[in-house]
Amino acid sequence: WSTNGYRLPTEGEWQYVASNKGFTQYDYASGATADYTDATETGNVAWYSDNSGSTTHNVGTKTANALGLYDMSGNVWEWCWDWDGSYPGTSTDYRGPGIGYGRILRGGCWNFNASTLQVGYRYNYYSNYGDTFTGFRIARSNP
Repeated sequence: WSTNGYRLPTEGEWQYVASNKGFTQYDYASGATADYTDATETGNVAWYSDNSGSTTHNVGTKTANALGLYDMSGNVWEWCWDWDGSYPGTSTDYRGPGIGYGRILRGGCWNFNASTLQVGYRYNYYSNYGDTFTGFRIARSNP
């Protein structure tokens, strides 16, 4: 946890920026102004099974969230630092287990339905190889 420099974000960090520092409802896609069941609003901010054409897309082709971050929901799942474990829910700086069997992924992807785009949705991924569904976002600790 004391990594100095570039790394994967913790699950808590990911959720914090995806939810616009806690101001976005957890059943919304990041950057959306209505919940994930509103196809128009969700489609404005995310690539998912209903609008992706079964492929990934260049980052930044949808609307950014309020913090200026693109594709926090949709396009590809994002690896988090945390390993699978129980989630405390309301913790503001959650850090999951440092070891385990599978990493947590957040954000949904181009081949999954809109329910996985919710800022509060978490996915347990028990594979350590690359594919077209997963990617990563770099975080940086203060030096």
